[in-house]
Amino acid sequence: MPIKSTIEIILKEDVQRLFDEFSSCFNMRVGFYSPLMEEIAVGLKKPRSQFCSLIRDHLNKKQKCRAIDSAKRLKALNRKDMITLPCFAGMIESIIPIYFDGIHLGFCMMGQYRNEDRLNQKLINEWCEHHGSSEKLVLEYLRTPCFSNSQIQSIRKLFRVIVDYIVSQNMISIKSNLIVERIINYAKDHINANLTIKEASAMVGRSESTISHLFTSYLKKNFKQIMIELKLEKAEEYFRDNPEITVKEIALQLGYDDPYYFSRLYKKYRGCAPSRYLQHSRI
Repeated sequence: MPIKSTIEIILKEDVQRLFDEFSSCFNMRVGFYSPLMEEIAVGLKKPRSQFCSLIRDHLNKKQKCRAIDSAKRLKALNRKDMITLPCFAGMIESIIPIYFDGIHLGFCMMGQYRNEDRLNQKLINEWCEHHGSSEKLVLEYLRTPCFSNSQIQSIRKLFRVIVDYIVSQNMISIKSNLIVERIINYAKDHINANLTIKEASAMVGRSESTISHLFTSYLKKNFKQIMIELKLEKAEEYFRDNPEITVKEIALQLGYDDPYYFSRLYKKYRGCAPSRYLQHSRI
């Protein structure tokens, strides 16, 4: 089971109303998502575009889409700023990471729009190879919102103004233990390190016994167990985003020089070998 955050995110009703109006004006998907990309508020509760669903589910591009989405989020987190990028299918998205007191709360995103009138011919050819006529795919592509480059720049600026307003007016607030969250966020950002409770306590200026108590109280597991769980969750993210990766490569990226030790840990906590999970992710 994923590590449950000690953060409880609270959104004011005005956030949903702002997203609803934005979606209504531009017919696009906009919302706020948790760090794990769970939907918290989406304008007009719009689903993913039918075009994107066709690409993901009927051209077997789900893994590729996940990898691209993960890379976008990482780039936004590294910059701590908005990024706007098109995907391989021509859909454009903007993403802004949201922070409170140095704690990453999630992302505001808008997207699934385009600036090209014609669908990529390579995708059309690939669709035809698998499904015959490309009419359905092209029609769904044309149903996605399309804007000129100058319009996109204006929409991006408006999106940023709205997000900045939401943050400045404290429309996103939290209940949490910030000490635990700070340590967990640090461990996630330095997943290849092996953070000790001594290092963590020094980082936040608390005693080791205090840190131990906080982790047990809020997460119902001890510090060492949580650090291992974070690494295993990251391993499974690597498996999903890059099914061709090996267990040895995963172990090294997580800071384990011995892949057999990593495999034993994984089996102890997950009940099966990591190679079995990897095989499942390739299906």
